[in-house]
Amino acid sequence: MRFRETQVIVFANQKGGCGKTSSTISTAAAFASLGYSACVIDTDPQCNSTDNLGIDPDETLRQGKYTLADAYLSKVPCSRIAVAPEGRFDGMISVVPGHRALSSVSARLENEVLTLLTDENSSDLDGEDLRREHRMRLKRSIDSLRGHYDVVLIDTPPNLDFLMTSALIAADWYIVPAFPSGYDLKGLEVLTRTIDKVRKQYNPKLNLAGVLLGNYDRTTSLDRQVHDLLKQRFTPALVFATTIARSVRYREATMSRITIFEHPEGKEQAAQYAGLVKEMVNRGAKGAFGATLNPLPDVKTVESVIGEDQAAQEVVNG
Repeated sequence: MRFRETQVIVFANQKGGCGKTSSTISTAAAFASLGYSACVIDTDPQCNSTDNLGIDPDETLRQGKYTLADAYLSKVPCSRIAVAPEGRFDGMISVVPGHRALSSVSARLENEVLTLLTDENSSDLDGEDLRREHRMRLKRSIDSLRGHYDVVLIDTPPNLDFLMTSALIAADWYIVPAFPSGYDLKGLEVLTRTIDKVRKQYNPKLNLAGVLLGNYDRTTSLDRQVHDLLKQRFTPALVFATTIARSVRYREATMSRITIFEHPEGKEQAAQYAGLVKEMVNRGAKGAFGATLNPLPDVKTVESVIGEDQAAQEVVNG
């Protein structure tokens, strides 16, 4: 490890198609390329991060091995689930594979609560205690990875359900991948409300690492305006200076089940993610992402900013 302490970072946005998976695995590969060890946690039942890192969830089960679903359902530590893709990244990247069974985790855990409540010696408060323990299971499982990796990066599904909430509870930092769109800006408001509740009820130390603008075309005035607007309205500390340009290389990498760092023609795109990691480290130079990064403004600030300037929104919406 190069960091004093493991940093757990979740990529969070309830919108689909905003680059969460691509950002997660590309950032992991960027850390690895710079000599940092990384572990990817795939909480999305679609398992795209797992697939891109060359792990077959069904084959994993056939071999009698664990997937992330076992962390939720059987309290298996992630340290017992993580696997390193063979022959890739010089062993610097591991993955805790997802599985489609993750889509049923919330319902199965709720059945545990209902079963508890049928006991005449249990009250509604006992049920709420169990629900709280369920939400903490991912955190406790991921804690087994601390001290073994520099960074743990969590990919999340495109909604604000149990899986997303548990990932936010487990993380030290969150990154919001977004495209230059008014819809993504509006989504930031919704996400902020959820994060505000998570911080108050479960994880007061959860901080924003930054908003990451992807699918970005610097030759387009609208995209530049959106980037500038975000920085002006939410301060530069909220928005990464590094942007990720739109490129067909990412789709090609996905089709080939590789990262952009392994794409033979992806050097330019890989350099952008390497720049992102350097920016993250530099901004936290006082100590392993230290206290130099500012948290996301509270939800009232975000709501007022989005609501007060209709002209700015019209620029974003194009």
